[in-house]
Amino acid sequence: MRTVTAFAGLTATVFGFAVVVNRGLAGAFGLDYLVVTLVGALALVQGIRYGLSRRKTTFHATTTDDPELRYHVPVPGDDVDVEFAGERSLGRAQKRERVRERLREAARETLVGYGGLTPEEAQERLDAGTWTDDPVAAAALRESPPRPSLVARVRAMLRTESPFERSARRVVDELVAIQEGSR
Repeated sequence: MRTVTAFAGLTATVFGFAVVVNRGLAGAFGLDYLVVTLVGALALVQGIRYGLSRRKTTFHATTTDDPELRYHVPVPGDDVDVEFAGERSLGRAQKRERVRERLREAARETLVGYGGLTPEEAQERLDAGTWTDDPVAAAALRESPPRPSLVARVRAMLRTESPFERSARRVVDELVAIQEGSR
């Protein structure tokens, strides 16, 4: 079959070049019904042939590796979130005291590193509650924090965050302000 189609193709190509050289050869064959039908039949046979050969072709697909698993980088404060996830559990006071001590340590380091104080001066200001102008943040890190007034406790009951969360947030805000140089 290949020989026949190759011969037909070669003959058609040679005839085409001959027509280009001598245009009179183009009139040797009339474009009647038989020639058009023959060309259409050849096109149909070629289409079927290519279609059948395509069915025999094996399908190749690219396989990709499994996606990489992300490495979870711990975010500062994640351990605090985990500790307070079950805030209603036993040991809440001990957890709060640990967080308070961590905040005091962070405040001490911030006052020494950014405030230009000695460690002893920073400790004195933390104990006296004079390290910041914010009374809530200052009271949260004092040696013996004052008991909130009745009005403050009633207000705290109406808020969504606990008094401890509020004071911790205010301390962190103050420390960030000191580190950024806005205090």
